[in-house]
Amino acid sequence: MFPMTRLRALIASLRLANAPSVVSNVCLGYLLGSFYWGNNSDVTADLAKLITIGLCLYFAGNLANDWFDRKWDQEHRPERALPAGHFSPFAYIVGASFLALNGILAAATISYPVFYVALAILLLIAIYTALHKRTRWAVIPMGLCRAGLYFLGFLALIPDSIYSTSVKVSPGGATTFVSEPGPLSWQDVGESLIFLTTHALGLLIYIAGLTLAARYEHAEHPPHGMVVLSRAMLFLPLVAMSAWWMPYYPLYSALALLPFAIWLSLCLTRFRRPVPRLVSALLAGIPLIDFITALPLATSLLLPDQSLTEVPILLTTLIIPPAAFLLSLLLQRLTPAT
Repeated sequence: MFPMTRLRALIASLRLANAPSVVSNVCLGYLLGSFYWGNNSDVTADLAKLITIGLCLYFAGNLANDWFDRKWDQEHRPERALPAGHFSPFAYIVGASFLALNGILAAATISYPVFYVALAILLLIAIYTALHKRTRWAVIPMGLCRAGLYFLGFLALIPDSIYSTSVKVSPGGATTFVSEPGPLSWQDVGESLIFLTTHALGLLIYIAGLTLAARYEHAEHPPHGMVVLSRAMLFLPLVAMSAWWMPYYPLYSALALLPFAIWLSLCLTRFRRPVPRLVSALLAGIPLIDFITALPLATSLLLPDQSLTEVPILLTTLIIPPAAFLLSLLLQRLTPAT
């Protein structure tokens, strides 16, 4: 029988409390791809596989991180699994390798773009793991790992070709509009990445702001400029995630902003002390960032005569961000988020 002490130690190493936000990030990327590429089909098998890939890479990174930090943890975090002797370092590096390999192989079964994104996330995990105790700039690869989850879902729906509309005039003079498939150009890809990157930057800068906020909240006399910068970075998702949607769906966009704005205000007031509580609260709020886009985006994909219950993929991806937020808070009562 697996001892409960070891099970709790393993769950803490996996940072299970943050796993719901990984699911939420992947789902939003998938929904963005559905919107941009015009694919509104219910491909739940691919979405389930993408979520599995995201979780495998996330858990692999956490195990590798604890393996790499085992000597530092022995002095500063002796309660963690490896310094406490609950598992061997070899078991952690084997577990991390197994999860990473499974994530990469699963990505290869979907498409080349998804495979390349998974490889990039894995590389960023390795860079962050090696540098995070040496430089504050390691927050960039960490944030890119999270932003990469949007790309993972988005590029799963990229088509091999796109339909372009051409005008044809018959001998009798009648004009008809014909949609014909054409090859996907680099311009098409570039425009799609600009659309996605706007959203990804919102999440990336939030993660960076979260890390800076935790760093300077610890300091006795933090630099005023860095405190202001970290706060501004935390609020940036309000702009980045709604920029594409506010002009067209102002009511739904405004409603979608409220949960994140309220939660962030609570984080910076009621949950500000102690610092681990602040960091955990900010991590729990990640799915609410996804919700800023999910609500107006799901609305935009509905046909005039449709309801959400008729399009399961839209209903699912709309429900997941608030559900992931609540589940993260629940899991934080059982296991630490950091």
